[in-house]
Amino acid sequence: MEKSERKPVRGKNVIAVFFRQTFRRHSGEEYSELLTRGMRGDGGVNKKYPWAYIRLFTLMLILYAVFLLIVRFTSNELFIPTIDVLASCCINLSFLLFLYELYPCRDLSFMSVCLAMLLGGAMANIISQILFNIFPSSNPWLRAVYSGFFEELPKAVAVIVVIVTSRKNSPLAGFLLGAAVGCGFSIVEDMGYIFIQANEMPVMNLTTIIEVSVARGASAVCTHTLWTAAVGWAYCHFKRHLANIAFYLVTILSCGLHICWDLPLGNIALGFVYAGCALVISVECVLILCFERKKVYSQSKLPMEELYKNVAAVREMFEQAEQEDLAVKSLSKNDPLYWKHWGHLSVALGMFLMAIIAICYCSIPFRETYGSEVFTNSEEFRIFMQEGIEFNYNDNRQYDDSATTISDPEIADRVFQIEYNDGIEYRYIYTKNRDDYSQKYYYFPVTVWAIVGEDSEYYKEGNANVYYKEDVYNDGKLYASFFRVNGSVTGYNFRRNGDVEVFIYNPAFVRDLSDWKYLSLFCTFAGLFGISAVCYISLFIKSWRVKKLCSTENASFAE
Repeated sequence: MEKSERKPVRGKNVIAVFFRQTFRRHSGEEYSELLTRGMRGDGGVNKKYPWAYIRLFTLMLILYAVFLLIVRFTSNELFIPTIDVLASCCINLSFLLFLYELYPCRDLSFMSVCLAMLLGGAMANIISQILFNIFPSSNPWLRAVYSGFFEELPKAVAVIVVIVTSRKNSPLAGFLLGAAVGCGFSIVEDMGYIFIQANEMPVMNLTTIIEVSVARGASAVCTHTLWTAAVGWAYCHFKRHLANIAFYLVTILSCGLHICWDLPLGNIALGFVYAGCALVISVECVLILCFERKKVYSQSKLPMEELYKNVAAVREMFEQAEQEDLAVKSLSKNDPLYWKHWGHLSVALGMFLMAIIAICYCSIPFRETYGSEVFTNSEEFRIFMQEGIEFNYNDNRQYDDSATTISDPEIADRVFQIEYNDGIEYRYIYTKNRDDYSQKYYYFPVTVWAIVGEDSEYYKEGNANVYYKEDVYNDGKLYASFFRVNGSVTGYNFRRNGDVEVFIYNPAFVRDLSDWKYLSLFCTFAGLFGISAVCYISLFIKSWRVKKLCSTENASFAE
């Protein structure tokens, strides 16, 4: 082979080659090689360009959009857990596959990486929750510090266990196994956040599901996965492992980035903090990958015979990648595969864009049956829940022997004391306990009923006029006490900044399909479907005609 023919793909426009290799047609043998890599014991190095990750991401995104549409149009929340799993895995798992495809050795299978993700992620979550329960805190600043150490240190322990048990102690293997543990931790955490924040009993809020999914997914590529990957790399890279201070410095850096990420700051300040943290960990991990991959390909510390063997293997991989790149560019318009390739690509692109439109459609409330309102202080929240009614009751009232008392025949240890004020009957509920030593009864307050009588200005004809007092706590502190008069409220959640979001049911809602928002999204969706379908059919017909023409020309040549 001439020297000019051995020129590797590295000397070309790497980005252009990367995209061509990503979106070109891949054969069944290439899928088989990816899924069985590291299982055959053949070793060697790998110089395949990453390509499978984008297919996994597209598939999961389309399925995510399909199930969102099912829930949106049928109101069947049976598919909410499926949406939760797809939302948490879509970017996390695709990013892990991307890192696996960048791994240059053939000594680790993707099945082993997924096993490390499941077991290591589970171990880290278990240890983390034990620490959070042993050292609880209501201070948001201290809680941010706790989250940094109580999540990163258990992940570091899990990574070390995974590396030791797998017996893969090369720096890049440590990086990949660390990324797997961090990815498993992130998936579990994301599923929990999506479920908790979107759970508006008795329904799930699709808008919140999508908002949290996008926010958590966007941060997946610069948080848990890379934080833990850096720790795994440090454990394997530095000599004497646990006795090397450099390993602890990298671990502390990951803890510090996590602490900064969770600081209770304002939106603008927090945005700058997020950007800084993402930049630091991204630069760190890119440098690690570039340095370690270059070291693997150079193999400068191997014996001479091994060096020759690996250099030949690397050269073969570069030449194979170059041939694949040339094969992609050499497909001419006279080749049926050329038209089939563009047909499949047009369908995939159309489905991807339709999935984005479907997700946008499901994320817009459109004044649906369930809505929400946000209140910044407890007084506004209390007034809304009571619909402006002022209940004059004694929140600290003690049992009064001279007051009217009624016993509950069904609950022997409970009594009511009644008081009237402005046409409202207040029933103070007490538990009744007898002291056997003193032969006396002691009464402890439980709660209060408010019964609005017909002579009250707040009486509602035909509606229930009996309300229970409810106490709302936030971060362990009493936020508000109220009587739930507003019957349209289905639930409420506290936001991170302390505001309370109330979820409201609107039984009078009727979906108006003529709304311009519906029509614009529907027309865009239908247009994308039509364009992709026309492109695919046209290109398929073109491919069939080219194939038929080639067959005719070959037959004529044979004659």
